[in-house]
Amino acid sequence: MNQENHNQCIHCDVTSCKHLNENQHVCSLDAITVAPTPMAYSGNPADESMCKSYSCK
Repeated sequence: MNQENHNQCIHCDVTSCKHLNENQHVCSLDAITVAPTPMAYSGNPADESMCKSYSCK
């Protein structure tokens, strides 16, 4: 992906993730991967997707 054509801002409040910039509540990665959860398609928004780029501190 050519980053010159994108202005990515990933807001995040997951304090257990090592990529969180806690001062600005943003992800420090240039990009993330979002993946479906095993419970995807349940209709409950909390079950639909998760950040696959997550890494525990």
